[in-house]
Amino acid sequence: MPLHLPLPRSRSLVMLAIACLFASAAVAQVQIDRVPLPFDLSNTPQPAPTKPAEASAPPAAAAVPSAPQASVVVTGRVAQIYLYVEPYQTRVEALFDMQAVFKWLTPDETNLPPTLTPEKQAQIIADAEKLAADWCSLTTNESRLPYTPPAAFFVKGKPGATIPMQEKEELAFDQCMLGFVWQFTTNETPDQVEVMWKGWINDLKEMPVTVLFGTQSEKIITNSVTKRIQWMNKGRLRPSPLAAVPTFDPAQPIRVPVGGIVWIIAGLAFYWWIWHRDYRLPGGGLPYFGVWVFGLVLFSKLLTITLQRGESAPIVTQNVEAQKIVSPLLRNVYRAFDHRIESRVYDVLARSVDGELLRKLYLETIIALTLDGREGTRVLITDFEATVDKVSPHPESGGFIAECTWSVLGNVGHWGHAHPRYNGYKAKLTVQPMKGEWKLTALDVQEVRRK
Repeated sequence: MPLHLPLPRSRSLVMLAIACLFASAAVAQVQIDRVPLPFDLSNTPQPAPTKPAEASAPPAAAAVPSAPQASVVVTGRVAQIYLYVEPYQTRVEALFDMQAVFKWLTPDETNLPPTLTPEKQAQIIADAEKLAADWCSLTTNESRLPYTPPAAFFVKGKPGATIPMQEKEELAFDQCMLGFVWQFTTNETPDQVEVMWKGWINDLKEMPVTVLFGTQSEKIITNSVTKRIQWMNKGRLRPSPLAAVPTFDPAQPIRVPVGGIVWIIAGLAFYWWIWHRDYRLPGGGLPYFGVWVFGLVLFSKLLTITLQRGESAPIVTQNVEAQKIVSPLLRNVYRAFDHRIESRVYDVLARSVDGELLRKLYLETIIALTLDGREGTRVLITDFEATVDKVSPHPESGGFIAECTWSVLGNVGHWGHAHPRYNGYKAKLTVQPMKGEWKLTALDVQEVRRK
């Protein structure tokens, strides 16, 4: 017998069945999504679905690559001076935009080139260095330093945000500037610096100046009327002191009175001779004894030989003891390069280094502390730390061999901004005693890290 359901109840059953189907599908989807994968696909690029060529288009969410730094365009006038006051050196840097440079060098030329080839750059540098020869002079503590010829450079980027350049790189006209550098060697850190500036090209009336010293800076303005840039130290910048060279008490020399010894032997031999022969001295033995004592005093003073003993240096076996010796020696190596005159650098190095290592350290360290590029700006060391990991005795002297690591942190500033520099080393150092002082005599670098 067929079963007949009322219409409202039939509709309810049908809707309930459909709801159950959707619920089971949702549960199944949740269960699939929660299954863990045995690998990570979060950073794996997913292939795009295949589309006809005419209908394909780049994904809307694709990131647009950022423009390279070399595309920085110099807009407007650039006329900026940077005055770097450093221990033993003062440096003046000046930047100009290329339109001002061309107007200065070739005032009749109206068609500016879109790019500058390496050959054109070399010609501009030669002409600019010749015309700017007398632009800058320096006076410190009422003592005027002799003129130094400028060095000109092409610089990419903007003042305070320059960009590294490739060697013999072709430059876009509106993406570079021309910079000048004057370097003056001073004694320690001057209390007063005064720069006479004559680079007033193209009817330039004033120029902003940034004075940088240590970790501080000041901003001033110089104009074509006064033509002076003045800075007062006021004790804010002083050279870092040298560390005391580790010393020890050397062995004292031995003075041997050879004349006195010979006189004593001769006197005893004479006494034995007269005693053996039973000989009696005229007037008794007392006058002869007085003469013998007088001769002994005289010959002891006249004939004396000094014997030098070897270095009586303490034996270093502990890492802590070696570190107290190695750390100040290495620190002085870097402090020596605060000087800018080669003879002064050698003099300070000689306080901690001896032998052929002196020349080797000079060449290797000056390369490590010099910024890449024609300007040759040197890194100023701000932090130094050394650690001795192992000590062993030196087989040929009273010194020792230290296996140590050390790190050097410094800053190099040019064109208005600073670059941090880090050098890390792992090496074997030979330290030997010399005239009451410890000296570095050999260096075997095993690992170098630079950032």
